[in-house]
Amino acid sequence: MSTERVFNIFIYFVAGRATEYGVRHHRLGGSDKEKSDFLLSRIEQDLSIARRFRLSRSFTPEEWLAACRYGQGLEYFEEAFVLFRASATPVFCVTPVVDGAPKVDKQIGPDPYRGDPVTLQDGLGSMPDYLVEYTSENGFRFTDLIHDDYFKGIRTLFNAKLYVSCSKLLMSCVDTLAFVEYGDVSGNFSKWVAAYVDLQPLGISADELWEFRNSVLHMTNLSSRKVIAGKVSPIMPCVGSAGFIMPLAGSNAPKPFDLFGLIKAIGHGIGKWGEGYNTDRDKLLKFIERYDTTISDSRVGKLSTVEPTGAALAGVGFVD
Repeated sequence: MSTERVFNIFIYFVAGRATEYGVRHHRLGGSDKEKSDFLLSRIEQDLSIARRFRLSRSFTPEEWLAACRYGQGLEYFEEAFVLFRASATPVFCVTPVVDGAPKVDKQIGPDPYRGDPVTLQDGLGSMPDYLVEYTSENGFRFTDLIHDDYFKGIRTLFNAKLYVSCSKLLMSCVDTLAFVEYGDVSGNFSKWVAAYVDLQPLGISADELWEFRNSVLHMTNLSSRKVIAGKVSPIMPCVGSAGFIMPLAGSNAPKPFDLFGLIKAIGHGIGKWGEGYNTDRDKLLKFIERYDTTISDSRVGKLSTVEPTGAALAGVGFVD
């Protein structure tokens, strides 16, 4: 029976960040499942004698999961695979080691970590994986994803003449995109709008839109704290032909803007925003890391007790 080299690989997370990985290899025969089971049985022993290598970049646990989600984890072990003369498709097990303790929560194969297993919980079912639904041979379809997750609802509310609810969902959409782009940091909303949305034809500014967002989402009015203090002009959504939307009388009256025009401007901004993701791998991984934490109407749970099929050829443990 022919044998091949198989690998226990360890990702060392120290104080929440990994900069090194370790490798211990064995020469085995048998089926892929038998080899994988052997590696899992050897995690404790192999951890203490694994040879260490530097990662080409550092990872948080969330960043590492994003790399596995997009199927790019293997490339970071190239130095060890070359040194130990691995086959083109080696059997391996990857185990995170958190502050010295190995963590093995899920075992998955070398293919991208996608599909029902990502969200499957025994007895509770699973939900669609957007990386499956919106990835094609031409790349990742960002605008289709955002359209289905947000703009379907925005369009439905607008067409039903529920303009305040439409405005709320539109602002929530920008909140999500700003979080995905910049993280949960102060000023991300205005920064995203300034970078990707042309507000000039609407006659409003990113700061005014931010204060509108604060008031309409939190209190369903037009008077945020800065508006009340006179630091930012109030604005209000209007519907009709843009050329016929006239200013309201009174020095303290809100400045009207074309709601449909804003929807289109943000839609164009989303297209511009998405262009960079198919060409920047690190940016795409950050997108996956953050978008994995969001919810939407198009990704709802499906109750099921069906277990995923197929034996794992490699293991990846995920950090709590």
